[in-house]
Amino acid sequence: MTLVAEQPAAAAGRVRATGAAARAARATRRYGLARTRPVASLAYVIALALAGFVITDPLQLVALLAVLFAALGLAGKLRASLPYLRVALYVGGFLAILNPLFSQGGLDVLWQAHLPLLQIRVTIQGVAFGVSTALRLSAVLIAFALYNLVLDPDDQLGIMSRFSFRSGLVVSLATRLVPVLSRDAERIADAQRSRGVELDRGRRRDRAAARIPLLSALLTQSLERAMDTAASMEARGYGRGGRTRWQPERRWRFADGATAAAAGLAVAALIGGLVAGAFHYRFYPLLDDPWAPLADPWWLLALAALATPLFVEARWRR
Repeated sequence: MTLVAEQPAAAAGRVRATGAAARAARATRRYGLARTRPVASLAYVIALALAGFVITDPLQLVALLAVLFAALGLAGKLRASLPYLRVALYVGGFLAILNPLFSQGGLDVLWQAHLPLLQIRVTIQGVAFGVSTALRLSAVLIAFALYNLVLDPDDQLGIMSRFSFRSGLVVSLATRLVPVLSRDAERIADAQRSRGVELDRGRRRDRAAARIPLLSALLTQSLERAMDTAASMEARGYGRGGRTRWQPERRWRFADGATAAAAGLAVAALIGGLVAGAFHYRFYPLLDDPWAPLADPWWLLALAALATPLFVEARWRR
């Protein structure tokens, strides 16, 4: 009877273990740009960021944001990019609201007010320029998010170490320690709450003042972690003998070469269009036609090059 009762429970345990292993395997599996070689992914991210700096037409910026979101989605990093998207939304929204209030250019007036020391004049051109600035900043921030989420810290260290190993090591360690310090701060705050310290009551100024003493404990723990890291590096022979570097063996695939070539073509098209004046969009005193730049050959070439890695890497989601 005991054996008969235990068999279903054991089978259910094996099913749960198998399901957990499958979920863990799916979580660690790489898709899209995360599967591409680091150099190719970095080149593609640089091309996307450069497009955010160069392009000023609002409709072109919307198309660029669509490419960025598609890259995040194919890499399986769309949910992980939510903190970056919130920052882009807050900062971009602030710029979109602030610019029309202080920009006096433009001929199409929407609203104006005369104050004792200030005259506010909101125009359609000012609103369009503020929206375009917000879209450009959002594109650059999302490109930075794509860089952080797609490139592993080890890959970042491997790329930067070719130019400056010590600087790459510092950046890699800082990238790894920021989440650790965040978890330490949460644990210290929970410990203080268990001792009866009021951290979540009162006004914002009171809550901020109550958390200031936590900084000393967090600083102490960060220094201890730095000493432990230095000791472990010394125990592993860092700084002794010749310079060594470990990296996993990866063969260049067709997708890697296509991504790198598309990134180079996109950068060339963006620079060529910038020199030729193809990406110059005028906001003042009247708006240019936002649809006309969409048919420019330089823009079509850059967009096709930026979209190529998405089609090449889409098969890795299957």
